[in-house]
Amino acid sequence: MTASPPIRRWAQVLNILSILAIVIVVLVIGAAVLLGQVSQDIRVAARIAPEAELSRLMGSGLALLGALPAAAMVYVLAQMGALFRCYGAGETLTPRCARHIRRIGGGILVMAALGAVVRPVQILLASLGNPPGDRVLAIGFGSMDLAAVLAGGLLLTIGWAMADAVRAAQENAEIV
Repeated sequence: MTASPPIRRWAQVLNILSILAIVIVVLVIGAAVLLGQVSQDIRVAARIAPEAELSRLMGSGLALLGALPAAAMVYVLAQMGALFRCYGAGETLTPRCARHIRRIGGGILVMAALGAVVRPVQILLASLGNPPGDRVLAIGFGSMDLAAVLAGGLLLTIGWAMADAVRAAQENAEIV
């Protein structure tokens, strides 16, 4: 099946946006690692005093740890770009498109899982310099985490269903 002109046009725009998003994520994470900056929300969650200085090595390590979910995000964005390129070329209901959709869903699930694990570890490591009794282990699962799990699961399921539909269409075409 060939994509309609609006799908093809929007796919080209969205492909460019996915590429720009990858560049921005990589640059931001790279800068955080090089500069050794700890995000304000990690400092607050770890109860680090505003005047307290963390070593550059600690900041870089925390930023590098935070890069794990971002790496999953880059993978998801790359798969989105590949899917948009397929759509831009007129390809819609194909095994390749179904595969990209499944990979996007799986990547979102991995991103959610990594985020749920990495943030508590970052907070714990950042709070190690606090005096005894002020160290923090903060574990949480919010509505955005749930939304990511559901969205990832939805896309994974849509990808599987699309692969089944493509197989059925191919079988029907062979019969006729």
